[in-house]
Amino acid sequence: MNDPLPGKAEEGPLNPALKSQSETVYDTTHSSPAPIDTTSATEGEGEGWPWIWLVVTVLCVALAIWFLL
Repeated sequence: MNDPLPGKAEEGPLNPALKSQSETVYDTTHSSPAPIDTTSATEGEGEGWPWIWLVVTVLCVALAIWFLL
């Protein structure tokens, strides 16, 4: 049970198969535009969806009541 060099770790990675094979460098000199600057929505687009969901919900509740009776 006597360890000749207590506290000394082995040299090298724990799993050599996981060693990185390539190094990637990204260009940090140019930045991309903010997502809000690249959107294309118009005024009033999509305002009808709450009404559509209301009609669908009322129909589904009416059908559920009809089938339960």
